[in-house]
Amino acid sequence: MIDQLPSAAPILVVDDDDSSRGLIALALERAGFEVVQAASGQAALETVSTTRISLVVLDIGMPGMSGTEVVTALRAHAETATLPVLLMTGSGDEFSVITGLSAGADDFLPKPIRMDELVARVSAHLRRQVAWTSLVELRSAHLARQRALIAQTLRSLRPGDTPEATAQAICRQVLSLSGTAAAQLLLFELDGRAGAIGFAVAGQPDPPPRRLPYDRTQMYRERAAMGPWIEAWSAQPEDPTFEELSPLGRHLVACAPLRSDGELIGLFVIDSMQSAQEAEFTESLAALVEFADLTSVLIGRDVADRTEAHRGRSQIREIIEQGAFSPVFQRIVDTASDSVIGYEALTRFDDAVNPEVRFREAAAVGLGPELETATMLAAISAAKDLPRGPWLSVNASPTLIGEHESLKGLLEGIGRDVVIEVTEHAEIPDYEAFRIAVAALGPGTKLAVDDAGAGFASLRHILELRPAYIKLDRSLVADLDADEARQAMIVGLRHFSRSTASRLIAEGIETDAELRVLHTLGVDLGQGFALGRPAPASEA
Repeated sequence: MIDQLPSAAPILVVDDDDSSRGLIALALERAGFEVVQAASGQAALETVSTTRISLVVLDIGMPGMSGTEVVTALRAHAETATLPVLLMTGSGDEFSVITGLSAGADDFLPKPIRMDELVARVSAHLRRQVAWTSLVELRSAHLARQRALIAQTLRSLRPGDTPEATAQAICRQVLSLSGTAAAQLLLFELDGRAGAIGFAVAGQPDPPPRRLPYDRTQMYRERAAMGPWIEAWSAQPEDPTFEELSPLGRHLVACAPLRSDGELIGLFVIDSMQSAQEAEFTESLAALVEFADLTSVLIGRDVADRTEAHRGRSQIREIIEQGAFSPVFQRIVDTASDSVIGYEALTRFDDAVNPEVRFREAAAVGLGPELETATMLAAISAAKDLPRGPWLSVNASPTLIGEHESLKGLLEGIGRDVVIEVTEHAEIPDYEAFRIAVAALGPGTKLAVDDAGAGFASLRHILELRPAYIKLDRSLVADLDADEARQAMIVGLRHFSRSTASRLIAEGIETDAELRVLHTLGVDLGQGFALGRPAPASEA
């Protein structure tokens, strides 16, 4: 239950999707609001003309009359010109949002709607509406001019190719607001400081990017969590913006939070002219909130993705630096003679995350080769304790293999033959270059194609690379004794491997029944729990 708001008028929820409209209405009613509903834009306008409404929650993409057209119609009448309108938008529909905000909408929420954020936004707008009512009544003509200026600014804004370029364009546009001397767009970074990705000062060239001190960043972060505000401020010599803002002397600063999916990601700050009066500059705060909403539409997702990627990079770097992993080794057995011919090096991470997942995460943030190198070094070092004779099998991505000089340095002095495994799931864009890279590793290094039968490459890797070993994916081996179709497939792969001078290795053998069938089919190399679980080198 929310705190009781001064306005007792109902909220109008407009959506042509009955289930979506019903869920939103239910969430608002549970929060203590009275709600009326409309299934179309025309029905919404009819409701507003006959019923006193405190706020409209409006889907932007409706057949017949769109949400933007509804906003335009509401703003065209004095009775509804300042009625708060919160748009609901589909993901990726950025320019529709800009059009809706240009038409006069006050806020937006991307679908799927988070109901807790919806209730919070509705509450904030109703409180803001009550707080600004007297100001609107006293200075309605000036506010109308401000709104017209905002709409004109929104229409003329052209997003840049990067969040920084877009942020700088927005800061430049904000300087057109009455009484504005400077505009900054700050992002809260993972190291606890804020950096300005947009900074414009009236009458000056664009200043270089700046970062705020840690203590000021924390003050801004704590204050921004409570909403927009205005404060008196003067530039100090130790401040990174002193040179540009010190001529203003003591002046007013308006701040509006930036959010993405409800998460606080930054702050929009505008600085007043020395002559600005507080009452006049307060109206600029309302405009700044609209610019902050626009900024969230244009760069919020990119910034959030970048922050998440940075967080992921930091996590992978910490794993590498701390060596938060350990190698284990699994036997590769010639089942006809019951002899161990090789050991496959596998990695276990200290936090028990699946290795395939962890290596994908590292590759996604550009640290795949670094993590592979660190884990391979650990495996090569530990492999010194393995019995002499069997070869060592290590997994490597095509990217790492392509850097063959680096990989060759890792493998030098290992003291045994090496088999490099490349998974069938990995794309190899240039087979000729890949073959050259493998050959450069030396005659003691052979190649295996892993996960055969389960990847996108099918037989292409095998045909192009002619590996020494083809490792049958565990999905082909599991319960093989009960599946004649897969038995026939493996017979075909066996004949194929012989024609390419390769040997089959069955992965994931877990039962004696699977082992017997593989013998019958002519596959005599294998690994799996039935032949030995992965273990440290000292136990292997």
